[in-house]
Amino acid sequence: MPVIMKRIILFCLVIIFIAGSCTQEKKSPIEGSWKAVYGKWIAYQETFPIQIRGEQIKMFSENHYIFVGQFVLDTLIVNNYGYGTYTLNGNKFEEVVRLHANESRFGKTIRIVIELKNDTLAQYWPADENWNIPQEYSVEKYVRMK
Repeated sequence: MPVIMKRIILFCLVIIFIAGSCTQEKKSPIEGSWKAVYGKWIAYQETFPIQIRGEQIKMFSENHYIFVGQFVLDTLIVNNYGYGTYTLNGNKFEEVVRLHANESRFGKTIRIVIELKNDTLAQYWPADENWNIPQEYSVEKYVRMK
């Protein structure tokens, strides 16, 4: 094989290697940090931030989540925190709880329907096994932190 042909093949291999190295792994659209801007939970008639004061941050990595926050309703102070793993398939989001301020949630899988519009993430739960949301449900809305 002539030297020029070897160089062309080597050059093509280098280009293919460089192009393959530059492709980025597909990231989950929810990865990053999010700040709560709205909350309405089954357990409370009041909503955040209208009657309930406080704040909460939720963060997602490739397949883990963590959140921490504190909410105040009159004299009731709720420290809210937790972490675990998650899977996301379209708008179907499942959290497997590893730690939670409410110990009864340890080890539970929570089905959540999400809605992602630009830099706003909404979570609706509890979804049933067919991903339907009941008449009474909880919702949290977040905006992406920059």
